[in-house]
Amino acid sequence: MKHNLWLAALCAAMLPASVCAQSDVVNRYTVNWETPSENASGSMPIGNGEVGANVWMEPNGNLVFYLSRTDSWAENSALYKVGRLRVSLYPFPEGGDVSFRQFLNLEEGKIEIEVGNQQQKVDLDFWVDSQSPVVYLQGESTRPVQVTVSSEIWRTQARLPQVDERAFAVQRCPHDSLLTEYPDRIADRGDRLIVYHRNEHSIYPFTLRHQELATEENLKHDPLMHRTMGYDVAGEGFVKLTPTLLGSSAPVESFGLKIAVLTAQTDTEQQWVDRIEQTLGNAASFEASADRTASWWRAFWDKSYVTVTTPDGKTGDRLTQAYILQNWKNACGGRGNYPIKFNGSIFTVDPVYTNGKAYNPDYRAWGAEYWWQNTRLMYHPMLKSGDFDMMRVLFRHYFSNLPMLKRNAEVFFGAEGAVNPETSTIYGTFTNRDYGWDRSELKTGEIENSYVRYYWSSGLEIAALMYDYYLYTEDRAFAADTLVPMAREVLKFYDSFFPRDDQGLLRITPTHSLETYWDNVENDLPNVAGLHYVLDGLMSLPEELTSAEDRQRWSAMQQILPSVPTREVEGQTVFVPAEKFGTNRTNMEAPELYAIFPFPLCHVGTPDLKVGIESYNRRILHNTTCWWQDGQLAARLGLTDEARDNVLAKLQNSHPNHRFPVSWGPNNDWTPDEDHGGNLLTTLQDMILQSYGESIYVLPAFPKDWNVRFKLYTLGNNTVTGVYENGKWVEKPTLGHKSKQKIRLNH
Repeated sequence: MKHNLWLAALCAAMLPASVCAQSDVVNRYTVNWETPSENASGSMPIGNGEVGANVWMEPNGNLVFYLSRTDSWAENSALYKVGRLRVSLYPFPEGGDVSFRQFLNLEEGKIEIEVGNQQQKVDLDFWVDSQSPVVYLQGESTRPVQVTVSSEIWRTQARLPQVDERAFAVQRCPHDSLLTEYPDRIADRGDRLIVYHRNEHSIYPFTLRHQELATEENLKHDPLMHRTMGYDVAGEGFVKLTPTLLGSSAPVESFGLKIAVLTAQTDTEQQWVDRIEQTLGNAASFEASADRTASWWRAFWDKSYVTVTTPDGKTGDRLTQAYILQNWKNACGGRGNYPIKFNGSIFTVDPVYTNGKAYNPDYRAWGAEYWWQNTRLMYHPMLKSGDFDMMRVLFRHYFSNLPMLKRNAEVFFGAEGAVNPETSTIYGTFTNRDYGWDRSELKTGEIENSYVRYYWSSGLEIAALMYDYYLYTEDRAFAADTLVPMAREVLKFYDSFFPRDDQGLLRITPTHSLETYWDNVENDLPNVAGLHYVLDGLMSLPEELTSAEDRQRWSAMQQILPSVPTREVEGQTVFVPAEKFGTNRTNMEAPELYAIFPFPLCHVGTPDLKVGIESYNRRILHNTTCWWQDGQLAARLGLTDEARDNVLAKLQNSHPNHRFPVSWGPNNDWTPDEDHGGNLLTTLQDMILQSYGESIYVLPAFPKDWNVRFKLYTLGNNTVTGVYENGKWVEKPTLGHKSKQKIRLNH
């Protein structure tokens, strides 16, 4: 029940950096609260990648937590919380001499709570098992206590959410039956507390028929119908007191609770109940679970790391803490069956603490859909941190939707290949709001929402990130089974849909330059840059991973690509949003900089670096929050001061009402704003390390008066480690194994 910090302190203060594993020092930068929290705004996030919890202790001594999963999709496709539980201990230490400590033990992957005075001391450990969907709570008290566990259900009856409460994609829905929120259910199964939500309706078949995408085959695979999500609580010596309350049969000095948290599609309710009971019955012992969970987290922290110190001390500690806690949050919610949600992951809480709206805990601004421009930002930094298992979750999701993406291209645009909507449902269609609820004056395939009507480049970005993943992992099976099939269909759409100009070059129109330029746009930079990057990458793959037909088609496409659009402005060459475009701006993006990020055609290692710098300096909007990419753009151009100022500004963005330090936002998204956290990670990583071709640039945009200790991944499933202190290399950067890449030091 105890943690030890002496090794962390020793490593930080005395021993050479190379001696200490990062798992020994992460707790130096963790969260340690000395007072309880009033409500969910003071919760700590924890999870195993699939199952998550927001945990807090109230002043009355009640331990309260929300349970969540990455796949708890409701009838209307909203991502529901699984539930809320309250654990009470009586008697509990009280009075003016009571001490309190809530410690996030990052090294072992658990939350430790210590409360006590001279009369009584209570210790609690809370963790989520690293290998199963089971939550563990273990407690000890120096005097016997009565322990109760109550389920606090808010979905108690069928209701129609208010218009403002509804998810963005369904706010204008004219069909109340599609939006109705249905009550949770309780299973009467002995001395166990089983609560669940079961979908007996689904918006999926309506969506497919409404958008004329339905086929006999795809209607068979409804991802929402009969999806059931819930929890099963049990503990040795606990008995059922009421349908929603368990209690210890007698006062105890020690206790343990196990909570299975399951989502599954079953034909009957009983099948789901049987399955969750089996899950709980097969749960590991407290000792075995705690040991394997701690081992998993130690390996996670040692896999890669960044520790920064600055002249004032505090700034570097805060930046390091943000880097560590954001990675903690990603790992807690990023290894499930669906990608991380940009608008809160699985760690949202009651909206009243964020925007004052008294809606239920299922609410999140912008709703349940996956918006690629937002979703990608949590995954780019996973390349350098080596979190390839989490990246595979993202790729599985989009690749599993490939049949629907091909259906979009066929039905809406009469083309071959695949179209990934910028704002898509979990099953790959446009959202009904974007497509248009009222189709009386719209043709099949005509997208009502003009922001995303001709937004094509998300498919290229998915293919590009898959290619980057291959470069970092050299996973040949992934390249053959996922990257090439996905990229093949994405490129096939461009080849079959767009016309050629008088010179026989591809003429990309109709198109947008992201959501910002719509008028008379032709050959927008994001699409052109993406086509160059993806095609060049695919043609560089080992021939055995592709077919002769693929290479012939891709080679032909390369010959007809337009150039990345540039213009001369005041005697300087700069990137521009498109070859042709109107001056009207409809959003706040910088599409002209997509040749720097996410498509790395211009960077510290290219001859046209000055073009990138001029383009960056002339950008219309400047921002440090949310999905704006100014930080990594500056870093990739070697602009040290700009990158430093951006990443430090990001640190100031935590929501003032939320206690956990990396509760960013809400910005343009929601709290915690995972876009913001992802961009912070990417900016700091790119300041330290960039890899292109055979060159590794170390500290390309890192302040000379900062110190850093790092281990980051580079191409070829390789790592680079180094220690830079007081303006010199204490440990020169070294590669984990031999490589064709050469390290280029910028300091």
